[in-house]
Amino acid sequence: MHLLLMALALQAPQRPDTLALARQYTVWFYTGQVDSLIAHYPPSARDTTLRRMLASRMEQVAVRAGTETAVIEEKFVKRNGATQYWRTAKFSDMSEPFLLRWVINPDGSIGGIGLGLLSQAPPIDP
Repeated sequence: MHLLLMALALQAPQRPDTLALARQYTVWFYTGQVDSLIAHYPPSARDTTLRRMLASRMEQVAVRAGTETAVIEEKFVKRNGATQYWRTAKFSDMSEPFLLRWVINPDGSIGGIGLGLLSQAPPIDP
């Protein structure tokens, strides 16, 4: 019986740990690791436009916000039917909390990114 349970567990599809993935994506974003992020987008999204967009957003955050000094909140929400990781944090060069949003696809790949002030957060699904 024990071997049967182990065999079934090995055959069950493994769901990605989305919190760990979202945190890793955030580290890569903050440290300018564009290639690592691109590797986690679906193949159909990987193009030069994506590379330029990510690099530009990384630069904008670094120049305008500075560095993250404290995490205020991490949570998952639904927006437009998709799961999003929302990371609200304090940054060295901003008085208002900043919100980083990752759209996480069911397979753990990146479906998109959003950035902005917490006061301008988009609406979430009811």
